[in-house]
Amino acid sequence: MEERETSRDIDRIAAQWVARLDRAPPSASDTEQLNAWLAGDRRRRGAYLRAKALWLRSESAQALGPRFDPAGFQAAMTTTTPQPRPRERRSWVPWGGAIAASLLTAVTLLATLQMPTAYATAKGEMRTVPLGHGTTVTLNTDSRIQVFEDEGERRIRILRGEVLVERSSTALPTSVEVDGRRMQADSATFLIRKLAHQPTQILVQRGQLLLAAAPSLPLPLSSNTGVSLPANAAQAWSVSPLGSSQMGRELAWREGKIALQGETLAQAADIFARYSDTPIVITDPQLAKLHVAGLFAANNPLGFSHAIADVFDADVRQDGERIVLERKH
Repeated sequence: MEERETSRDIDRIAAQWVARLDRAPPSASDTEQLNAWLAGDRRRRGAYLRAKALWLRSESAQALGPRFDPAGFQAAMTTTTPQPRPRERRSWVPWGGAIAASLLTAVTLLATLQMPTAYATAKGEMRTVPLGHGTTVTLNTDSRIQVFEDEGERRIRILRGEVLVERSSTALPTSVEVDGRRMQADSATFLIRKLAHQPTQILVQRGQLLLAAAPSLPLPLSSNTGVSLPANAAQAWSVSPLGSSQMGRELAWREGKIALQGETLAQAADIFARYSDTPIVITDPQLAKLHVAGLFAANNPLGFSHAIADVFDADVRQDGERIVLERKH
């Protein structure tokens, strides 16, 4: 069985590639070899980008000039016997090796910081990202996550929004972080909702999740249960059961829908504002307190407003970029 390439090996070869291509525009052969190397392991692209960024910032790289030709690179990549280089270039070999070595050191240090891959959605956008090894994440509107991958482990950090995580394999240990809390699941489907001015929620649709409620006391969450993260350590954790119909409403956004079940019109307007830059303004305080239920298209606040106006005998008008709901006079 072929031994898995270490991160240090990848960083070293990435640094050598950057040094090689800095000398001159790559040939067709160079491009083909680089693409083949990048495709061989998903970690290589990140290492190459880190090395390239450091090279561009390196004053030493600029000082080398266009004649830089690092020795021994081909020996590291192939088994072909290196061809003798022209005499006038041999004086550059020690400099090339020194710069490549210093770049490798910098890349290695940077790699220990676990540079993440970021995924995000704009307002009104939904995005599904297969992360590999049996894990898929789906981001709802205006959401952002970071994915860290190190030696045999993946970590997903939820920064904002609403993210559905689907795990169907134990091939790569994966943990999820939100608000400084970490959770793990081998085979589960769960939703994390981190919205401004609201407690962060974790809802488990399938499987079992272990949430680090305390360092020595993980909190198990099973199918059709949910929990809101307490604002501070002094508050108690409260796990709530979720019916299948409620879980369906929580995930209606995957079908481009908003499922309302007793929210006030003011709350519904806030929900629609997550999906659209066209706000719904309710001018009458009593109208804003009325409750509404139903399934509505997330990208159609005007259609929702007309439906509400029919039910509650209200008027709808557009005022510039706003939709105004008001009592009939």
